[in-house]
Parts: sequence; structure tokens; C-alpha cells
Amino acid sequence: MSNPKPSSRVAHNPTFKHSLNEILRMRELGLKSYIGCDDDIYAKLYNKVDSYSLEGKHNPGNKGGGIFNLEFSLDGKLLVAACEHSCVLIYDASTQKLLKTMEKAHDNCVNCVRFLDDRQFATCSDDNTIKLWDTRNLKSETKTLHGHSNWVKNIEFSERDNVMVTSAFDGSIYAWDLKSPTENSMLYDKVFLMNGLMRTKLSPDGSKMVISTTSGYMIIVHDLNLATLANDFRSFKPVLYRLMQMSGQSFPAGTIFNYLFLPSRRRNRVEFIDDFTIDAEVISSLQIHPHGWNAVSRSLSGNESEEATCVHDIQKREVFMFQYESCDNYDVNEGEASQNSDSDEGTTNPRPTDLWMGYISNYQYTSDRQAQPNMFENLQLPSMGIINSGLIGRNSYSDYFQQHPEERNKVIVNLPRLTHFIKEENVGRGYIKELCYSPDGRVICSPYNKGIRLLGFSDKYEELSYCVPEKPRQLTTLLELNDYHSQIVVSCKFNPRNFMLVSGCLNGEIVWYKPVL
Repeated sequence: MSNPKPSSRVAHNPTFKHSLNEILRMRELGLKSYIGCDDDIYAKLYNKVDSYSLEGKHNPGNKGGGIFNLEFSLDGKLLVAACEHSCVLIYDASTQKLLKTMEKAHDNCVNCVRFLDDRQFATCSDDNTIKLWDTRNLKSETKTLHGHSNWVKNIEFSERDNVMVTSAFDGSIYAWDLKSPTENSMLYDKVFLMNGLMRTKLSPDGSKMVISTTSGYMIIVHDLNLATLANDFRSFKPVLYRLMQMSGQSFPAGTIFNYLFLPSRRRNRVEFIDDFTIDAEVISSLQIHPHGWNAVSRSLSGNESEEATCVHDIQKREVFMFQYESCDNYDVNEGEASQNSDSDEGTTNPRPTDLWMGYISNYQYTSDRQAQPNMFENLQLPSMGIINSGLIGRNSYSDYFQQHPEERNKVIVNLPRLTHFIKEENVGRGYIKELCYSPDGRVICSPYNKGIRLLGFSDKYEELSYCVPEKPRQLTTLLELNDYHSQIVVSCKFNPRNFMLVSGCLNGEIVWYKPVL
């Protein structure tokens, strides 16, 4: 086996108490391992990760275009690559041999691959569809699922519920019941709908859903219940609630949903995350820790001049940390309230503008027009409404606050969740860079220009539970593999069964890595 070492390699070299041979010898003799022995073993192996190929060279670029997503089978034997030009590639992970090229897997670029069990996997595409495949017969898909009306970007699987969850740029999250297929497709529920939806991820045990947005915040749904999510979130408007938090002004149509944030809530409890190291606008890539401890995301500033990787704790917090914030109230009887409640000066408007309707109409029009510019040639924007949002006028919200006056002027305060961060190179604008966790959760792999880098929570390769910081701190760069590709790297993935790692770039190259001892 040869190691081409195509370019520069920068490694953090920790000090070890014993060599790897000495550790193995101690195990053979049945001697008790010393404290930190596991950390040393992982550090030695990850520190030696480098590119390799059984043929002594890199995989040549393929005609499928950029490698947008990579996914190993559950047993780690197969690698499936989602490609820019409508195709899917399948590799033998042990030999790096290309087994199958599915040239017309979709009618547009393939965005994501997800294995549902040992043999079945799903792909999604900008053709608005999801397809199911069986590795035993790849001549054609087993099913094509329709439902989304825009580019489908994400596939998750809840093993607990046997439900596949998909999300798309139409703002919808669908739950597909794999146990109840119809004759031509599958039954599904539209469990959530919101503007600015970017990515949706489930925790490994299926107890949490984490949603990233194009509006600079993330949503955690604790104690997830997919069966009741659609009903619980039927009229919930996250963008409006976020607008209240940012403006310091409470709207009846938003504060009426304070109950969704209460710690006493037993199912589908909502929490927002908004503490990022940069002025984040788009949270493009999102992954959940293998133990469900935290979420790592790649965020982009509003002017696209900065990129950062951030790690946020997503575990439950104690009840005493929950708190409200008092805001200026939008008086439903007096019209438009003053922005400064301490000021005696103010103006009233007998028919004030409905801020929510104006905000959401322009937001939806702008974002959708960028995605599909030809859709809106004959579209008439909805007029500013008075009764649609519940901001003004007498309506059901007035009746609700008569019964719950303590909720009228309260907005939930977001808890600090950021634990680690690091700045990324701002290259490859317009492309999403997909991060990944190692199977043990000790290491994060991040696309880094034309290579990758391994990031850790400490310089000793410790598990997060042993190095939780008191305040946010920078991730440790454990290893940099620079210029291992000829183009910008946009995807990477660890093998779930061993220390193998792969990365894919925009010209179709796939580079394989493993410890080279």
C-alpha cells in the first residue's frame, strides 16, 4: 500500500506516556490501563491519518461533477457519493473500487444520501423528489416519492419511529411512514412549515430535532414526537418569534406561543439558538454528535465575507435557567406602540401597518425569487393584512390575553449554548461545505479550502464530557491536510466502523484517508 502524500500536512503532535506498541503489550499481559490510555490511542491513530490508495494514486475526477454528499453503509463496506450532475457513485470501501455509476439517478443534482438499513438507501435532489434504492438491484429505484415543491436538501431517519424525515427549500419538513406504503408511493405528513428552512437533523435516539435557518438562528425541538408535531406546530411562526426577540417588541401572534418553550412541556418543546461567533446569516451545514450531546454547524455572514464552524450544546437544561424577557407591548387597542416604552413621545395610527404581514411577504418573495426566478413573473404579492397576523385589532388573541394577562408582554430569552468555535476559510462561495463527526465523537472533520482539517475539543483528543469549557473557546486544530484536492472540498465523511475518512471536491475527486503507521 502506497502513500502519495500529494501536498502539505500539518499535525498537532501531542506527547504520549507510552508508545502504541507498549500499550498493546500491556493489554496482552492483562495489565491495568493507565488514566488517559484511550485518549492516547485515539490521538496516535488520528494523528497519523493521511491519504492513501491501494492503486497508489487518487481517484480521477468523474463526469458527475462535484461531490455534494458522502455516506457510508451502516456496516462501512460501501460508500455512496451524491454528485452535482444527477448521478450517484457507489464504491467498495475496502478497495476504493468504483462498483456502480448511476448516471441518471435524478433529473437534477443529487444533494444527499442516507442509508435506512443495511441494504436500502435514499437520495434527494433538486428535481424535488426522493428516491429509494436497494443495493441488491441498482438498475432502477424501488420508489420515487413526490411531495416537496422545491429542492430537497436533507434526509434523516428515525429508527425509533421507522419514519424518514425530509426537508426542502420550500420550507416544509415531511415525515414518510415506511411501514405504510401505498401502491405507488408512501404516506407522509407535512409536520412543519416555516420560511428560511435550511437543514433538519435528528439526534441518534430520535428524541430531538435540530433545524438550521437562513435567518441566523437554529431551532431545537426537545422530546420530539413526530406523530403530534404537525398539530402542535400548526400555526407557530418561528420567524415572527425571532423578530420579537430581535426588536424587543412583543406581538400577540407570537407571545401566544410562549407555552411551546416552557420547560414543563412534555413533548415538542421549542428552543432557539442564536449565539454565533460571527454575524451569522445562513447556517448551511449541520451535524449532530454521535451521542446527541451537541450540534456542529457551518455558518456564513450576511455579506458572505466570513465563515465559521460553531459547536452548540443541545442537551436539556435545568428549569431554573429558563427565563422571560419583558418587552415593549404592541397594544392591540391603541394601534402602533412606541419603540421606547420609557418615552412620553409617540404617534398613533388609526390603521397601522401590519408589520408581520409586510415582513413575511417580502421575505418569502425575495428568497423564493432567488431560488426560482421565473416563478414570479405574474405573481401578485399579498396585500398588507390587518386580521391575518393578529398584531392589531380585536381578535382571538385579545380573548387569550384577557385569560392570560401575564403572557402579554413576555418573550422567551435564548440560553447561551455556544461551547466551541473556529474561523473557516471563506472560499467556494455559493457551495455548502458539509462537516462530519468521527464515530466516537472526539473529532470533527471540516472541509478546508482544497483539503480538510480535523478539529478537536482539546489538544489531547479527549471526549467532550471530560473537557467541557466554562465559556466558549476555540476548537483545537489537530491535523491539516492542505491541497489534497485540485478544487474546493465540499463534503467529507468518516466510516462508521473504523478510522477511514473520505473527502470530495467540486471536480469529482474522492480522496481516501486512514492512519498510515
